[in-house]
Amino acid sequence: MRSLIAPVFLLLSLTLSAQDQIKVDSLIQAYEGAESLPDRIETLIEISKLYQRESYQKAIEYGQEAYDLASTNNLNKYEAEASRNMAVIYYAMGDYKSATENYLNALKYYDIAQDTAGLVVINNNLGAIYDRLQDYENALSYFFEASDLLNRMQPDERVSLRRASVFNNIGNVYQTKGEISSAAQYYEKALSIAQEAGIGQVEGIALNNLGKLYLMDIGDYDMAIEYLNKGLEVRIAEGDKAEIAKSYNVLSSYYLTVGELEKAKESVETSIALSQEIGSLESQIYSYSTLADIEREMNDYKAALDAFVQYKQLSDSVQNQNVSSEITQLRLKYDFEKAKQAREHEEKLSRDRYIATIIILGVCLLLAVLLAVIVRLRSRHVELRRKNLVQDLELKNKELTTNVMYLIRKNELINDVAERLLKIQPKILPDNKKIIQSIILDLQREADSDSWHEFELRFNQVHTDFYNNLRKIHPDLTPAEEKLCAFLRLNMSSKEIAAITQQSVKSVEVARSRLRKKLNLTNTSSNLITYLSSL
Repeated sequence: MRSLIAPVFLLLSLTLSAQDQIKVDSLIQAYEGAESLPDRIETLIEISKLYQRESYQKAIEYGQEAYDLASTNNLNKYEAEASRNMAVIYYAMGDYKSATENYLNALKYYDIAQDTAGLVVINNNLGAIYDRLQDYENALSYFFEASDLLNRMQPDERVSLRRASVFNNIGNVYQTKGEISSAAQYYEKALSIAQEAGIGQVEGIALNNLGKLYLMDIGDYDMAIEYLNKGLEVRIAEGDKAEIAKSYNVLSSYYLTVGELEKAKESVETSIALSQEIGSLESQIYSYSTLADIEREMNDYKAALDAFVQYKQLSDSVQNQNVSSEITQLRLKYDFEKAKQAREHEEKLSRDRYIATIIILGVCLLLAVLLAVIVRLRSRHVELRRKNLVQDLELKNKELTTNVMYLIRKNELINDVAERLLKIQPKILPDNKKIIQSIILDLQREADSDSWHEFELRFNQVHTDFYNNLRKIHPDLTPAEEKLCAFLRLNMSSKEIAAITQQSVKSVEVARSRLRKKLNLTNTSSNLITYLSSL
């Protein structure tokens, strides 16, 4: 193992570095040729991600440039992406305060945008920070929140990657708390998802975690080395120096536990070299702690002391206790600002609702006034029209009445002339009697025909539907009875009707009695003229 693992790793590391450099050169050219700011920012983030495998310092330089470009131009979405990228780097370096600041900055945008995928990442990574700070309850709270958010998303490769990552982190917390069965279940879930989806990075993490679990908590060294070697192979294939360093760290612990001190030292020194090269404080702290134990077991107490001093210096530089307090303050500040923004937003909504209510009430009032004016104008128009119709009807009724009176007087005049001629007829010479008789007949004939024809014409002009309605209800009336109905509709007396129809008043009275019976008004309180007026 000693002569095989390290040379193979070094060869692959050089090859992967060359490949990454080609990608970096290509991305730099793309950056220089990018026309839009979003394209330039995304390109800088991609370069930063590539350097995360080689050098955290360079990764920060490109990541910071991406953040500055997005922030200066108020591109909130890309500022959040850049912050998230920077947080990942700071977390890997062990700078949890800077990581938290960047995660919370990204969280502001994801909260507002309701970006579920972004919220999953932030909750998962904040949980990982609290795990490192040994605040396991808060860590689990964030991890389970991330898991709940994932359950609301449509399954795809990204969701699988994030779910596997969350399960790995939950397993870490349970392992630290000594709940070995729960830890194993979550690690195996993460491994199954990663292998099924072909996610090498997460597969390597799950394998390494299972190796640690079997080594430190279960004590099954055969299973431990099997998982650890598989995890190292996957990570070497991925070419991520930070993850490879972590594998060598756990391998060094394994070899120390089983008494293979030379392999343990070789593994931990490889981890230290990689951790220093990439700039990972967390891995260096773990490595120097293990190296001190290895040197002590090898009876090299001076080397053990040197390793312990290195461990102590690095451990003190991280200042976990102070960082934990500062992170809590950052989180409280973020929650306060978020609550403040929520209150301000609610107040704005209340003001907007109040203004909208006032506007709506004003519009409703205006509409009500306009409607009242329209209704009033329409009522006036209808009333004016009604009055005009009434006046017109009254005028026509007056004209009709005048015409009727004229007809009555004309007939009376004709009758009077006819009677006078009849009186003088005996005194007239026999030769002139025939002429006088002819004149009398002509006068009577003229009174009968012209009077009724002219009356009927004018009556229909005023009371257009009277005959139609009368015939619908009483279809069995004779023409003479219809004429009588028309006269009565005009509220004419029997004497006036007799003058027009050339009948006696008594004959008219008899005809009215028969008509009342025919209209089914006998033995009722209904007035004949009132009834006919209703038609």
